[in-house]
Order: sequence, then C-alpha cells, then structure tokens
Amino acid sequence: MSTTVEDVCNYIESFAPSSWAEPWDNVGLQFGSLRQEVTHLGLALELTLEVGEWVLAQKIDCLLTHHPVFFRPLKRLQAEDPWQGLIIRLLREGVSVVSYHTNLDVAPGGVTEVLAETLGLSVEEALKPVSEDLKQVGLGRIGNLEKALKISILAQRLSQRIGAPVFQVGPDREVRRVALCAGSGGDLLPQVLSKGAELYITGEIKHHAARDMETLGLSLLVSDHFALEAYYFEHHLFQQMRSDFPSLKISYYPGQSPFQLVISAQGGSKCAKKC
Repeated sequence: MSTTVEDVCNYIESFAPSSWAEPWDNVGLQFGSLRQEVTHLGLALELTLEVGEWVLAQKIDCLLTHHPVFFRPLKRLQAEDPWQGLIIRLLREGVSVVSYHTNLDVAPGGVTEVLAETLGLSVEEALKPVSEDLKQVGLGRIGNLEKALKISILAQRLSQRIGAPVFQVGPDREVRRVALCAGSGGDLLPQVLSKGAELYITGEIKHHAARDMETLGLSLLVSDHFALEAYYFEHHLFQQMRSDFPSLKISYYPGQSPFQLVISAQGGSKCAKKC
C-alpha cells in the first residue's frame, strides 16, 4: 500500500494535533498536494536553500519540517529571487512540503519533553498548559532531577547531547527543579517563576530579560535554538518514523544553525582589551 502526503500529515497529527498549535502558527501542508504519493520522505528542521538542493538531488518528493515555510504571506513568486525561485523549482519537481511546529513543541513526547527527559528531568507538566484538563500538553516543561546537580554539570550534559555551546546566567550552584523550553522561551518566564524553577533552559532569551532573572535569582542555561529543536528530529522523530514506515525510504538532513562559533574566549570576556 502506497503512502501519501496526507498519510504523513495524519501520522504526525495522531500524536500532535494541529489544533494544539499556537494561533499565529502555520502548520500542515505548506505547498504541494495531500494526494501525492510519497516514495522518499525527507526530514529537516527547516527549509533552507541548502536543504532545498538536498531535496532535489536526493529526489525527495515530500519534505517534513519543524519550522513552517510561510510565516508571512508571499505577494509574488519570482524566479530571480533565491527563496522564491527555490519554491518554484520544488513545485516544478513535484515536491510537497509539510510543517509541524508548535503542535510538536507542546505534545507529550514532543520536542521539549524529549529533550527534558534526555537531560534526566522527571517531567511534571507543561509550563503553559493548553487547558486545565490537559496539563501535560502545552509550551515548555517543568520537573525535577532525581538528585540535585551543579548547573555546570547540566550545561556539559546539554552541550554533549545537542553539539552546541551553552551560556550560563547566574552562579554555578546545585539545582533540582528545572524548567525547559527548546525553542524561544522568553515569553514563558512568568510561568517559570510561578512554578518555582531554580534553573531555566531555553534556546533564546533577550539580554535584559536575562539580567532581570539574574536579579531575581533564577539561573539560566541558554543554547542554540536550532540545535535544541534538531535533537528531537534527529534522535527521536526520524528513528520513530523509520520504524513505523518500514517500506518507505526516509532520510534526514542535519543542517546547521545560522549561528556558528568562530572564536571561543578563554577565561571569560575580554571586552576591556583593544580589539
């Protein structure tokens, strides 16, 4: 029995319904056809020019991404524009793209929860549940470590898992109650504080918000948005789909964050030195 793009969508929505996505989000089919037969499924965190060339070279007919292709409406498709031209080429080659974003973030066993568990966190509930009846579904996670650990040990564990640098806000102390949001987590700070977290791990936070949390005594570990979310795609969803679709060819493109570490300062910041 053949697999269609709609089958791929139904599979994801069986454990991460699109109704769980944030109102501003754009999940599901981005372009192409739900009726299209899929012979080679590709997974990538997001569609980029590099990912698009990989899709075309590997003759992938359906690409599943986390970040939606369209956050803002396009007014035109012009072949001379690099991004619009890529979409035209993919459409001409019969490629369909589907994206599942915040519904995968909030789902039990989804992006944030898998990362929390691999760090040794026993998850209690979502930081921001979708409803009082579904406290396990929502943005972010809060829970406890089996035993208190120094933040530097957790930072090292996190860096090893995701292969990215980690920045720490606050002193290196032992913590047990930890909150986590794999993507951009600044908007969840009120919930992090109200639920009594000692440490918050996230992929993005503004400078002044970090200073505020430092003053309030909340420690932070901030790493790379891309790497924190890609962990789920590579180490969980890719493996899960290969097991659940044994007759379908499935490939994963690891990609890389737009932010690349080029210089690592030794012994902290040297801003006082002339550059």
